[in-house]
Amino acid sequence: MTSQILDDTDLRILRALQENCRLTNKELAARINLSMTPTFERMKRLEAQGFIRNYVAVLDAEKLERGFVVYCNVSMKQINSRIAEDFFRNVNEWKEVSECYNVSGDFDYMLKIYVQSMKKYQEFVINKIGALDYISRIWSVFVMDTLKLTYGIPV
Repeated sequence: MTSQILDDTDLRILRALQENCRLTNKELAARINLSMTPTFERMKRLEAQGFIRNYVAVLDAEKLERGFVVYCNVSMKQINSRIAEDFFRNVNEWKEVSECYNVSGDFDYMLKIYVQSMKKYQEFVINKIGALDYISRIWSVFVMDTLKLTYGIPV
């Protein structure tokens, strides 16, 4: 929990920027019904306090020929700080992995992977994940269709 208090205006700024981070300060001010200077100051404060971590463009995976999406669950034979650091380093080098979570339950990690095809995913598993000797099990879930996809956090 954060010690900073967000008021309704802060939340309106965050919602508006999640919908379209390319809004100009003038457009944002008009949308939240506040003048430009206080809007700009609030936005800068939200950035400085870490509520806004980054601004990104949402790309079309299909058009980029990366529309084959797989959730890959990974179990380790054992886990210690050296293995965790090595896995973290590898995951951050693999361009196919867009997200990685340390999870509880039957698996240790869950990766979201974007590739061109089943064949490319097979190559990824064999040449990258499978090359790590501390991996005990891989369980793959293939996305057949996307029914809802939002990039924002409910605020």
